[in-house]
Amino acid sequence: MAQIATDTLTKVVNSGMVLLMIQSSALTILVYDWILTLEKEIAFVWPSKWSLGKTLYFLTKYPAIVDAFISISRRWVPNKDAPAQCPIPFHLDAWLVTLGMHVAELILVLRTWAICGRNKWVLRGLLFFQMLILIYNCISLEIFVRSIVWLGPELPGVNGCLIISAPGKRYFSIAYINIAVFEFCIFVMTMVVCYRKERKTGPRLFYIVWRDGLIFFLLIFMVSTLNVVIMTTITHQYAICLTLFQRVFHSIATGRILLHMREEVDKKSLVFTTGGGQETGWNTSHQKDLTTICFARDVSFECRDELTNWIGGESQECLSSNPLSSRP
Repeated sequence: MAQIATDTLTKVVNSGMVLLMIQSSALTILVYDWILTLEKEIAFVWPSKWSLGKTLYFLTKYPAIVDAFISISRRWVPNKDAPAQCPIPFHLDAWLVTLGMHVAELILVLRTWAICGRNKWVLRGLLFFQMLILIYNCISLEIFVRSIVWLGPELPGVNGCLIISAPGKRYFSIAYINIAVFEFCIFVMTMVVCYRKERKTGPRLFYIVWRDGLIFFLLIFMVSTLNVVIMTTITHQYAICLTLFQRVFHSIATGRILLHMREEVDKKSLVFTTGGGQETGWNTSHQKDLTTICFARDVSFECRDELTNWIGGESQECLSSNPLSSRP
């Protein structure tokens, strides 16, 4: 007990203050980004019809705020009740964060499938890969959560769900490696497809897909790497210090990916170039893969509502061309 009181408990108390600052920072970034993008969201997402894509957008955007508040609220659990009260909210938050990140990954899967010409094997392969990762991540998460030992009444007056030890963190660290590997595969596919199609159709849109894909990959890969390092090398008390940041960055990045594509299509900038360099209109030979990844309005070409695709819903004339349509 003396060793706990003098060494481990000091680390536990310090980690509690650090975690509170980090999680508060994550919530601040999330809310700030929401304020910055609210105008575009109102203009481009809210008026569109309900569909799979629009549902995924809201599922990755707003539950992240709930996740952040749950994480921060654990700091005020009374110390004497922590061992009994902390496991339930922590368990709930851990599952919400994990599933929220996989919802964001699903948005990337659908985007990659779309720019690959809606190739069914690409979709099946990515979904199978993601399912394997999800299964492992859920199992390792449960091992990690059940292994946590919470600080109890050892330090009277120190409130919050503070971790003394979490031996299962080494298993959960592999979950971040899985996410990084999956992101790398998505990134490579996006770069290859955008490079091949950049000169053929909608160069500006594919540049945006390429740019956002690069930013998203670098951001998530960096946070995943830091989480792996923290999980494997730093003391148990800091095991979850960047988990909320990973959830927040998934939410922000995928939300912006959808908004940027939607904004570009709304500018009617999807044009193709003739041999003489003149922009003449839509490149119909590559229309399907473009119209699957964006949603727009008032675009003048046959079956124009197909541009609203999986995130915006389609007209009856276009429903048969999109397997992810939201049917009435």
